[in-house]
Amino acid sequence: MTRKLKKGGYSAILSLIVITAVVVLNMIVGRLPEKVRLWDMSSSQIYTLGTTTKDLVKGLDKDVTIYVVGDPSNVDKRITSFTKRYEDLSKHIKVETLDSVLHPDQVNKLKATDDSLFISCEATNKTESVPFTSIIKMDESAYYNYGQSKESEFDGEGQLTSAISHVTNDVEKKVYVTEGHKEAQFGTVVTDMLKKSNLTVTPINLLTGGSIPEDCELLLLNAPESDLAADEKKMVSDYLNGGGNVMILAGYSEKDRPNLNGLLNEYGLNMENGLAADTKNFYQNNPYYIFPTIPAGNELTQGTDDKSVSLVLQSGAMTQLKDLPQGVEVTPFMETSENGMLVTADKQTKGTYLLGAVAKKTLDSGAARLTVLTTPSLIDEGLNTSFTNLNNMNLFMNAVTANYPDVANVSIPAKSLDVGYNTVTKGGLWGVLFVFVIPVVTLLTGLVIWLKRRRL
Repeated sequence: MTRKLKKGGYSAILSLIVITAVVVLNMIVGRLPEKVRLWDMSSSQIYTLGTTTKDLVKGLDKDVTIYVVGDPSNVDKRITSFTKRYEDLSKHIKVETLDSVLHPDQVNKLKATDDSLFISCEATNKTESVPFTSIIKMDESAYYNYGQSKESEFDGEGQLTSAISHVTNDVEKKVYVTEGHKEAQFGTVVTDMLKKSNLTVTPINLLTGGSIPEDCELLLLNAPESDLAADEKKMVSDYLNGGGNVMILAGYSEKDRPNLNGLLNEYGLNMENGLAADTKNFYQNNPYYIFPTIPAGNELTQGTDDKSVSLVLQSGAMTQLKDLPQGVEVTPFMETSENGMLVTADKQTKGTYLLGAVAKKTLDSGAARLTVLTTPSLIDEGLNTSFTNLNNMNLFMNAVTANYPDVANVSIPAKSLDVGYNTVTKGGLWGVLFVFVIPVVTLLTGLVIWLKRRRL
């Protein structure tokens, strides 16, 4: 009878130890950061925050509140889990759940909308609303063609990081984009990324407008097929010589563009008559599909790594003048390999050709900046959506924002949901279980068994 009581006592003690360990484990896990409680094992790392976001959030000096507005039982868990990653990064960020069913008056008071993230900064008195539909995007073509609802992209980081940047600073810049030369139109991806970096895009026809607006902080020419008029060239040249910023996606053209090329010559660059090819770094046995060389250490390569690649198609070719104009300095940021080729109808000329360069001209007061890309395909919608691992858009946005000393590139592209994801929720719990609880339980169990044997 005594032995049975002892055995029962030991079993009770062991059960109590295990229960206590589980309670302690739950308390510990409940206080762990979201990044520990949720392991991101998705192939596109949809929950993982990148360097751009981390730098922005860790540098905050103003408090930001992110309200998750909606019925908590219906809010997608991916969204709630994702927002808490931001709270883990900075003491200046707080995430609150605002139940729109129980507290509609609070929603109205904030002027928020249901099923959205509402980002607020009291110090600047600025707010931003991000609908859930802008975070988890649906494939509209699948619905219209097949009547199926299919998720296509997760844009949590792009939307939320941009919103935090917007509400915490008062910097908004204007980009004027030229019309009248059969320029290419920006795709939705480029338009979205410009917006994420708080850049306002306005079209302008230089001939009908008669001048470049005084509030123009970047004049952009996107793949003009026809040449600039002499008056337009003078406007752009005068604007640059007044300390302006110009960006040209020149591209290959079968038509002569002497005024456009003359403008480039003023800044030490020359568009060659022909297509660029590369017999060393090319895609799918096509030398006109070039993997350009991107020199490290350039201001336009920020946010890239050794694994990042860019791809350009049917590019024009550019060279640097042997004798640079006075005060001009040219810095290439994208070029062919030494096996590059300039291909014309009658010959092929081997050499290293520029595909992208920045020309800066020192002025009596300030400086002028001309950025030239020889290939509009860098921002081609089809190319960048087909190859989601390309660095094209980051390079383009770096080139745009480099014109503004007080603007950072916070344009983060959406991550594809077209592939399956293996997200292990509560992964951190198992880590704590193996690292902390199991060894403790094992030790205590061994102690109980040892005491039992000693008494026997």
